[in-house]
Amino acid sequence: MGDDLSLRIERALREQLEGGCSKGVFPGASACVGRWRDGVWIYVDVCSGLLGEGLGPVMNDAVYDLASLTKPWVATAALRLHQFGVFALDEGVASLVPEAEGLPIGDRTWEEVMSHRAGLEAWAPFYETLPHEPGSDEARAWILTELLQHWDREKVGSPVYSDLGYILAGVALERATGAPLQDLVMLEVAAPLGFDAEVFFAAARDDQGWNVRCAPTGWSDWRARDLRGEVHDDNCAALGGVAGHAGMFGSARAVARFGAAQVGALHGRMGSMAEERVRHATSKRPGGVQGLGWDGKADEGSVAGELIDADAFGHLGFTGTSIWCDPRRQLVTVLLTNRVAVSDDNAAIRRFRPAFQDAVMQAFDGSL
Repeated sequence: MGDDLSLRIERALREQLEGGCSKGVFPGASACVGRWRDGVWIYVDVCSGLLGEGLGPVMNDAVYDLASLTKPWVATAALRLHQFGVFALDEGVASLVPEAEGLPIGDRTWEEVMSHRAGLEAWAPFYETLPHEPGSDEARAWILTELLQHWDREKVGSPVYSDLGYILAGVALERATGAPLQDLVMLEVAAPLGFDAEVFFAAARDDQGWNVRCAPTGWSDWRARDLRGEVHDDNCAALGGVAGHAGMFGSARAVARFGAAQVGALHGRMGSMAEERVRHATSKRPGGVQGLGWDGKADEGSVAGELIDADAFGHLGFTGTSIWCDPRRQLVTVLLTNRVAVSDDNAAIRRFRPAFQDAVMQAFDGSL
């Protein structure tokens, strides 16, 4: 039965990915499905298409810009530090960011910030008017000052998905520990789970050998060049390529293993993550789908499809990435694409994602 199930899942993945390539949803894609069976995680990896125009085929070890899939990693690091008493979610923003002292955002808590309920605006193009060298201390300080002004009192307590909140959280974690964000995520999340070499902030890598496996993400008007092996998000690039909202790269298997660790914790297989912390992070807050670093399934029109469990949690990335975890089925589905290589405005992924997820669920449940 196990082999039959793996074959069903593999066929469903291959059909979906080949269809997405042929319809121009993305140049290529890498997917991984993990399921818990007989005390171990079993993974099915499938890839299809090309890394990009004029490049070789996608292989299972292909590296993709994870975009906002960075946020769950940063949130997991924050929860680990909270568990150890290094970072307090119930403290106000000004406790670690004195630049916010006297500003309305200064009294909001890190819990509110990281669950997208602090009143921060969704996004702002800081890179467009950046008066300093990207990645410099001056650039980072200027962006922080500007960010703190992008706040709306009427939005406090209401869900507004915010990149700004996670940029701010990244700053806070660095200040709480005195360590660079990339080191924190590797030390607190990737290394304890055993795959610190498989996911990384690209800007923090000294070697470039992995670049030949990396899927490009198209043209950046601001940087006036095609992007490959550097972050697609221009605000993240302005911050030096490492930020709380974007900047991580990785393979589908590595992301799936990260999701599997979350699901395992919810079933009492603690590992490096406490069950109560994972439950806190993955639980939807009232009035929206966001948890702390994770999104839940929407009641209607979910991007996770119709068949995944109501308690599922996951996240999307602008570049065309996604992860969804179904704790009841003990199933993790990861889709990595570079749909932005076609165009940032390529919206075909919106229809593809739920169909892809439903196909995986049907294969798992034996109805496909």
